[in-house]
Amino acid sequence: MIHYVYKDSGDKAAEDHAATLGFSRTISTDKVTKEKTYSDWTADNADSFSEVVSPVLKGYTADQLKVSEMTGITSDTADISVTVSYTRNQGTIDITYIDEITGQVLTKKDLSGGTDDPSNYTTADDIKSYTDKGYELVSSDYPDGRTVFTDEAQHYTVKLKHGITNETDKKAVNQVIHYVYKDTGDKAAEDHTATLGFSRTISTDKVTGEKTYSDWTADTADSFSEVVSPVLKGYTADQLKVSEMTGITSDTADISVTVSYTRNQGTIDVTYIDETTGKVLSTKDLSGGTGDSSNYTTVDTIKSYTDKGYELVSSDYPEDGTKFADDPQHYVVRLKHGTVVETENKSVNEVIHYVYDNGDKAADNYKATIVFSRTITTDKVTGEKTYSDWTADNGGRFAAVLSPIIKDYIASQLKIDEMTGITVDTADIEKTVVYHKVPAGIIVPPVLPEKPSKPSDNQPKTPTAKAVKDNKTKDILPSTGDSQKSQIVLTLLGIMAVIASPLAILFKRKKQ
Repeated sequence: MIHYVYKDSGDKAAEDHAATLGFSRTISTDKVTKEKTYSDWTADNADSFSEVVSPVLKGYTADQLKVSEMTGITSDTADISVTVSYTRNQGTIDITYIDEITGQVLTKKDLSGGTDDPSNYTTADDIKSYTDKGYELVSSDYPDGRTVFTDEAQHYTVKLKHGITNETDKKAVNQVIHYVYKDTGDKAAEDHTATLGFSRTISTDKVTGEKTYSDWTADTADSFSEVVSPVLKGYTADQLKVSEMTGITSDTADISVTVSYTRNQGTIDVTYIDETTGKVLSTKDLSGGTGDSSNYTTVDTIKSYTDKGYELVSSDYPEDGTKFADDPQHYVVRLKHGTVVETENKSVNEVIHYVYDNGDKAADNYKATIVFSRTITTDKVTGEKTYSDWTADNGGRFAAVLSPIIKDYIASQLKIDEMTGITVDTADIEKTVVYHKVPAGIIVPPVLPEKPSKPSDNQPKTPTAKAVKDNKTKDILPSTGDSQKSQIVLTLLGIMAVIASPLAILFKRKKQ
């Protein structure tokens, strides 16, 4: 049995440790004589008590960290009792206050007490004593709700730094650009102003009162940007731009620049062009101060040319005049030669006479005309005349004309062929068709015309011939093309047959 007790009071500190070893022997009894015999005692499991480690009690230390193994235990060994006593531990705590700026220890607080007893200490008062001197708390690992002593020594650190007061010091560098008229010095445009700001920090140590200064730094930039001079209509600046200014520091003095403007001189030219020949008729050159009126119009000059026969084509010069500008102005007035156009006509005629073999009129004459035209253009400036080519109104051809059919007569020409290649120089054309009497007894059957074909665009509008009329029937029929030709051929064959029949009869009689 192992007992665990507090040394100072004898009270139970932990549950007892109990262990038991068992031993056995055999008793044999003779059933006749009743005599008993005993065997040796033997351990049931083991004959030793194992080593026992003493319980760890927080805040206490045992006088025996363990009870060693006990061997050689026999059945005759008496029960064993051991007592382990526990003594109260003592703990320590230290808190070190450090100036983090200098690295020095400002103070150190040492505490001690029984394990698990409260330390009854906080850092609040000590920290306040330092913050009242200008320090600022950086960190503290000491528990806010105090702590208790433990078996192990406890070490805590409170870090403080010098409080700093920061102020900002400002400084500015200014740039001004003045815009003036050179001749008067008067203001030409609003001044250009720009400012570069510079700053530095003044730091005051609240513990020592010492001041430190940072370097001056530009708030946004350390250069003045390039500035293009304003464009003033009619004036030119002596500096088209004020270049970028770099390397400006807090020590740079304010900058002042003056840009002067001089009045511009403008030019205008007006060119009069003969668009017909491509030649320049004249040029008007004008000059004056920019913005001033030119006091010139093209009206009189254009009239002088139209009086000579020219016609205005175009003019880009403003009707109400214009003003001189910074840039040269170029204008063009275009004219062309006026013309008078006349038409000249000339005709070539075709006439076909239809007569009997005795010279008498057999049918109305056929007439056709080709009209040739050309234009005569007279230049009103030079008086020169130009002539176009002659052109025919129907393509320069006379259509084929079929001769009229007259009862009991045969025409010397069944048709007058088409005539092409007619020009304005072709002489008038005259043709005669003679009609011969068909012998008596020969009947020429009348020919009915087929439906006439639609005349082509080149056919003359004059009828091919007028039919010859009598009081009874229409003996003269207009020609209808190939069908009419066939009828005429059949008629001629019939005539030949009629003539041949009497000759055949006469020849037959002579033979009989």
